[in-house]
Amino acid sequence: MRPGPARASAAEALRGAGCRVRGAREPYEGTARFVERPTDLVVLTLAGFRRRDTAFLKAVKSRSPTTRILLLVPEGRRGAALDALQAGADAYVLEPFYPAELATVAKALLARLEDEPDEDMARALGRLSGEVAHAINNPLQILALLGESADVSVETRDALSQEVGRIQSVMRILGRFGLLRKPQTSHEPLGPALRASLEAARHRGDVEAVGDAPDDGPPVPVDTSQAGVAFDALLHLLAARASERPAAVEARVRVLGGDRPTAVEAAVRTDAVDLDAEAIEALRGAVLLNRDDTREVYPGLALADAVARNHGGRLVAKPTDEGVILGLRLPLV
Repeated sequence: MRPGPARASAAEALRGAGCRVRGAREPYEGTARFVERPTDLVVLTLAGFRRRDTAFLKAVKSRSPTTRILLLVPEGRRGAALDALQAGADAYVLEPFYPAELATVAKALLARLEDEPDEDMARALGRLSGEVAHAINNPLQILALLGESADVSVETRDALSQEVGRIQSVMRILGRFGLLRKPQTSHEPLGPALRASLEAARHRGDVEAVGDAPDDGPPVPVDTSQAGVAFDALLHLLAARASERPAAVEARVRVLGGDRPTAVEAAVRTDAVDLDAEAIEALRGAVLLNRDDTREVYPGLALADAVARNHGGRLVAKPTDEGVILGLRLPLV
């Protein structure tokens, strides 16, 4: 990408995701830098990208097959995106991009499991989920772009788009489960991650937040990327099981342990979902589920449960007289 505000914004977003960033203004320079020092992730814009520049993508994958390639696709460059995906690129983000979106996709592509060989079943399942999601995502994106071709009838395009959307929903759930590597913790409050997940769910029309916004709470040792996807999964589950959408949800962060605090609980509650203790227990082991009436795919509690246990905490999941409560309870130290 040529130097300028867009490249500076992309670099800053990637640094915020924990990356060390080097810039190159065009594919030839990028090839030289990559040969000199291969990287885990290559991000490039398709502005000015030519068909012959796919040689750069092939060179990257040839030298380092595990390197991920993320495309920034400007308006009108869908054809170039299709060529690049077929040449080995892994994912794309539309340009102009939102920095948070770029950082989130980059982190998902870079997710690596750093566990020892005796990793538990949840992390092993996370590894499998990540590999399946990555393997399917590339041909799925190619299929989605082909479906937008003018040569396809409107009826076929609509049907294809609907089915591709359902598969993409499965891939998003599996991809998030693939983040279950060993947590990269720092001392952070849980409130901001919970509020961000609530806002994203509200924007999708899944939930309506009621009551006061949750407090930050005290810092706890947490991998906020894992906590965020856990909150996302819990809110998606509640929305999918709710009697109506958006589901009215109340959120809170509280300290437990009285005068000698031991843990922090970040949770959401709704009376729009009818789940008894037996149903909640069945959901604990579920990675993803389907609604028979709408065919909607949604996550079970397995992801949030694994995130909680990864941090030495536990999943909060219980029916009460005031509604179902779901959340994370993590130790202060």
